[in-house]
Amino acid sequence: MLEFSHLKLSDIDTLRPLILQGNSGICNNTVGGIFMWRDYFNMEYAKFGDTVVFKARAKYNGVDTVFSLPLGSEFQGGINKTADYCRSCGLPIAFYAVTDDDVEPIQKAFGSSAVISKKHTNEDWDDYIYEAAALKSLEGRKYSGKRNHINQFKKEYTNWAFDEITSQNIAGVREFYRQYSAKLSPATKTAIEDHNKTIEVLDNYELYGLLGGLLKVNDAIVAFSLGESKADVLHIHTEKADIHYKGVYQVINNEFAKHFATPDIKFINREEDDGDPGLRFSKNSYHPCKKVSKYILIMI
Repeated sequence: MLEFSHLKLSDIDTLRPLILQGNSGICNNTVGGIFMWRDYFNMEYAKFGDTVVFKARAKYNGVDTVFSLPLGSEFQGGINKTADYCRSCGLPIAFYAVTDDDVEPIQKAFGSSAVISKKHTNEDWDDYIYEAAALKSLEGRKYSGKRNHINQFKKEYTNWAFDEITSQNIAGVREFYRQYSAKLSPATKTAIEDHNKTIEVLDNYELYGLLGGLLKVNDAIVAFSLGESKADVLHIHTEKADIHYKGVYQVINNEFAKHFATPDIKFINREEDDGDPGLRFSKNSYHPCKKVSKYILIMI
């Protein structure tokens, strides 16, 4: 039977190779997506062979314990072990972050006689997916506003530069974020957790192993972004900028894409909007090529 352990930051190197397996393009199945939200969802994990299953605690329509789909080489074995664990503990067999593409493999794993009893979704959880080439070039009329903001920024702040975040400049990024966050008052639990885990990533930058870029004006940091690549998708986990510099978000977005969306990257995932109207407007303004719905799927 699966044996679950509390997920700690120190587990990151052990689980990274398993998390990076597979072609799932959603943010929930990335190193940052899992570890940055492990405390918020009180996550645990069970590892067997070269496969891992995560358990999360949160209330979804009466279900308060949900499981990830297996990450690694043993999908069928992971599904069977998760189902056996749920039955032995008297828990519903419930999976989180299930996409439309996952439903058929799950049904196949359980057999045609098994029934999916419930499938819940929430638009706030949708991942916003963009064509990488589009966010790098910003060509066409629909991106004219973005190009105007970028051109105005570069015209006004001629001494600007984009650099990759390294151990040599990470201290400056931490200080920028300290000053940036001191002016904010996070109003939701997710915003507070995002703040706390952004600090954790910056304090443990090499351990997390994410991709990072910073934007400077006159040698002062005015923005940074953190993400990671998995298969052909570049995931953007966090993006912070000083809005006193007009166009700063458009520039850090574009420069990060141009720097880290290598030729093998086809898509950029800018993740969820968490129901925030401002974020939803911003993400839609970049014209996603698709939005990926993610379900809580419960089996009978």
